[in-house]
Amino acid sequence: MTETQRGEAIQPAYHTVMIDQGFCFNAGEWNFPDAPLRGLYARNRVYEGVIGMESFGPWLERMEKQITERVLAELAEEIPPAWYDDDYDALVRLLEQVYRRKERVPELILSAQRSNRQPFVSWRE
Repeated sequence: MTETQRGEAIQPAYHTVMIDQGFCFNAGEWNFPDAPLRGLYARNRVYEGVIGMESFGPWLERMEKQITERVLAELAEEIPPAWYDDDYDALVRLLEQVYRRKERVPELILSAQRSNRQPFVSWRE
């Protein structure tokens, strides 16, 4: 009779965690280059429903209310040190940037709209 037939769970020999941050925080640089189109999806059709800043209103309001210094500090405590190479100061600097940068999001959205690419094809002035 095998262990599984007796109803005993087999414990895995390894536990794997994989992270793919892609280009979040400028890949390994952990900063925010000011490029209006950076981070936008390549196909504009995903933005067809965007008619102006009001399209972003609920998201901007939620971001303003929910991204607090306290919340970011709590999140920092949950991040395994291996994910930030045990450089807690670098993590803190990044989270401070996130907190300050949330104020610039409306300006960055407008910059993207005013770019030559004009990703928000249904935008009304």
